[in-house]
Amino acid sequence: MQQRNTSSPLAPAVMVHFYRGVMDLATTWRTRVDGTTNWAVVSAGSIASFLLSDPDHPHLMALLGMFLAFAFLAIEARRFRFYDLWSGWLRLMETDYYAPVLRNNAIEARQQWHPLLVADLRNPHFKISWSEAMGRRLRHNYVAIFGFLLLAWLVKLLPANAPAPNECATIVECARIGPIPGWLVMVSVVLFYGYLLGLILFTPKLVGTGTELIERHMLFRRLVAPGAQLVGFKRHQEVPYIVDGVALAPEED
Repeated sequence: MQQRNTSSPLAPAVMVHFYRGVMDLATTWRTRVDGTTNWAVVSAGSIASFLLSDPDHPHLMALLGMFLAFAFLAIEARRFRFYDLWSGWLRLMETDYYAPVLRNNAIEARQQWHPLLVADLRNPHFKISWSEAMGRRLRHNYVAIFGFLLLAWLVKLLPANAPAPNECATIVECARIGPIPGWLVMVSVVLFYGYLLGLILFTPKLVGTGTELIERHMLFRRLVAPGAQLVGFKRHQEVPYIVDGVALAPEED
């Protein structure tokens, strides 16, 4: 006979309210993530419009736009790490609590997810690194923004768009900023975009889908990942927890 847990009516009620609370956290942080993307889109469009509206407007504005977009990306990466944390908890409850309840109308006696969630509630750990969050947001949103700013900058550097006739003969000459030679400006932009390309290509990718629809085995791998970073700056001795007879404890980086 299959063993079942007997519990008071409070337990399902607690899980319902806990799920709603975490859902509110995830929704709030998702809104904050989308907010920085909106700021970046509006800023890039405004800068490009200003840049190309008059030949006298300096191409430096495009470079400032790239810096501003990168600042938004860095802010968004931090916010996305928090969103990924809350959405991971939600997905865990969906796969290991609500799915068995809907399937069997009962809660299984042996629950592997419970000690994992409890340990992560006590000492929350980010499941993705800052660079991975940067790469993911770049692949999904910011690659178009940075590509648009680069295209606007190159169009502005065309000799035909120079403020004065014959002021510069090549794009490299037109890239000059005061005493800074054009070749140095071009090299700096190439290095910057090379760094962005590296984030896109070499940061870990979540295969298949995002956290909202991640498969169950991937959830467990993320929860026991040894490289998970503790949220905040508190450092202390972590008490290991036991799952199927194996001691597991997230490590601080």
